[in-house]
Amino acid sequence: MAKSKLEDYSLRRRKTLKHTIRSFKIRISSISTSSTPREKADCVVIGAGVVGIALAREHALKGREVLVVDSASKFGAVTSSCNSQAIHVGIYYLPNSLKALFCVRGRNLLYSYCSEHGILHKPTGKLIVTTSHAEILNLYQLMNRAAQNGVDGLRMLEGFEAMKMEPQLQCLKALFSPAPGTVDVHSLMLSLMA
Repeated sequence: MAKSKLEDYSLRRRKTLKHTIRSFKIRISSISTSSTPREKADCVVIGAGVVGIALAREHALKGREVLVVDSASKFGAVTSSCNSQAIHVGIYYLPNSLKALFCVRGRNLLYSYCSEHGILHKPTGKLIVTTSHAEILNLYQLMNRAAQNGVDGLRMLEGFEAMKMEPQLQCLKALFSPAPGTVDVHSLMLSLMA
């Protein structure tokens, strides 16, 4: 089931991309070429953040000549350098959604890549807490959703167990996931460009 959703998503993206490329070619052909600098490449990636650099790397590893363009003067200068550097695990997404599938798979790939390339990263874990009895059922539903998404290692904790982990915390129950973490995004981008 998940594979067919991925294939359907991929087909829609390819159709959209083909239309965008056709429109882009039409607009580009109308630009005067007498004073326009020219670059020759097999692939153009727009955006020099983590995602853009990772895409460019994949294409380059397949032998393609890649041109990366960005509005900033240096790589990772916008969103990638201003984020929380968190590694998400897919706890909150709808089961079998593309976000859930990509998040769980991406987390596993990112941890492996960081380990293989010596990039500073750390699984820090995450506590999601309830402070009222009315929220406890929601916490169990969230645990079920996360498990359906393939998030492993989940544990439901009593409040006192969570407060042993985080002494300043006040809660009745907590859902603990050991998988979330942090990554040194700048080092990640540098390694992708190597």
